[in-house]
Amino acid sequence: MSAVQLGPIVLAIDRAAALAGIAVFLVVAEVWGRRLGGATGAALRAWAGQAVLLGLVAARAGHVAAHWQSFAEEPWRVLAIWQGGFSGQWAAAAVFLVTVLRIGRTGALLRPGLAALALGLVAWQGVLWQAGPTPRTPVTDQRFETLDGQGFALSDHAGRPIVLNLWATWCPPCRRELPMMGEIARATPEVTFAFASQRESPQRVAQYLVFEGIDLPNVVFDTGGDLGRHYASLGLPTTLFIDAEGRLAALHVGEIARERLEAEIARLLDGVPDPAMPD
Repeated sequence: MSAVQLGPIVLAIDRAAALAGIAVFLVVAEVWGRRLGGATGAALRAWAGQAVLLGLVAARAGHVAAHWQSFAEEPWRVLAIWQGGFSGQWAAAAVFLVTVLRIGRTGALLRPGLAALALGLVAWQGVLWQAGPTPRTPVTDQRFETLDGQGFALSDHAGRPIVLNLWATWCPPCRRELPMMGEIARATPEVTFAFASQRESPQRVAQYLVFEGIDLPNVVFDTGGDLGRHYASLGLPTTLFIDAEGRLAALHVGEIARERLEAEIARLLDGVPDPAMPD
């Protein structure tokens, strides 16, 4: 299983694992802080909150710095944290710095602080381990109706990388990412893009695209949600990256950032599998 669904919100497993680790870290620091009591306990709890806050800010800043050209074109996306995009190295550096400054010289705080960090990391990795890697699911040869009337089957595009986006007109993050994905699709002719509307009528999808003025290649009408079931998608949007051999190489659940999409496309074109996927 590659994602965890919480009501209408779908989180990629890496984000769910990070949230689990942060939660465990904060809970352990809070409990230990209450046991210590007084100013010492308050200092431990304050450090934990600052470590999380500064770690998240630094992680986002590191990602933005690494992809500054993309963000320079769309500065508002710096705040679009729901798209993902965090640097683990920058987060670790920020947590290390605040730890040294706040509790590094206080023996009574250092031991419980390090214990809270260790348990948070164990929870983080435990969620990733429990979820396991996503199977490299082969493509289906099922044929679907398309907007242009030509029909579409993933198996028809053997030998070419494929980016398959599962979406719906009622899904806000789907609507936000579609224009950007269409732009990249037009600029990347060496990759087959397909946009499979899930469980909606062709009339509704066609009217939406015309009304919004969105130009997409291979608009697929998956009225039964068959592609979502085939790839065990738990939410929308889901973007699947299929290599030239027809195997699922990577997936992203939720709104995808431009830099993540471009990075995964580059990986497909280079023939490099996602390290999170099994052979």
